[in-house]
Amino acid sequence: MSMKNNIRMALRFLRLFFYRVFWRKWYLPKVPEITVDELYNRLNANDSTIILDLRDKKDFEGRGQDKYDRDGHIRDAKRISIMELSSMYDDLPRDGEIVTICPGGGMSLVGAELLNKAGFVNAKSLKGGIWAWAEKGYPLVKGKGPIESHTEKIESEETDYKQLSETIPSNQYSGKIDLVVDARNLFCPEPILKSRKAMRGLKEGQVLEILTTDPGSQKDIPAWTRANENELLVSEKLDPKGFRFLVRKTN
Repeated sequence: MSMKNNIRMALRFLRLFFYRVFWRKWYLPKVPEITVDELYNRLNANDSTIILDLRDKKDFEGRGQDKYDRDGHIRDAKRISIMELSSMYDDLPRDGEIVTICPGGGMSLVGAELLNKAGFVNAKSLKGGIWAWAEKGYPLVKGKGPIESHTEKIESEETDYKQLSETIPSNQYSGKIDLVVDARNLFCPEPILKSRKAMRGLKEGQVLEILTTDPGSQKDIPAWTRANENELLVSEKLDPKGFRFLVRKTN
């Protein structure tokens, strides 16, 4: 390989490295995170940490289609939809450690942020999500978890997400799009974090367009929209690898 090619490859590496550094600086919310190693040690020490799993029912029970969604959930985790998270506030300790979990760590950041805003001083997100936990080979349990009255309100997460996606067809929406977030070729948690940052810069009534290729965004974007009390106008599949969302800021 020529010296010129070596220099080109080195420059590409540096560009990627600095992109990741500055991405974390500007896009990651100020939400505490806990690593899978730290959480594993807490559980082994019989710690009183409360685990809230924000995934859908199939993934939680180990009946999902993706690789790590067939393994189940962490022992003693309680499944709760992020849309129903506020219904648990009165039952959670305000000063106890609470860890939120999702597939890759994006939606759990939103969940931990909502808890922090509600006055829970020790709410954290599991960094890397259940995927990072499974990669480490830490134990997972299949089947139902602890029965909670809150989760019984939701017959299934699939139904909930389906209702969220019943939106205005794109060819019937003729309003103005104020800002576009291109999150294609990015994976959880990046689409949520970029969308979150962009939404903060919009005024009430303005519309954000989000473009993604991450299949998880079909659940994450609608759930994030509803959790923040904004309006999902469009949720559509553009092609085998592309998805498009229109979100109006109402809060």
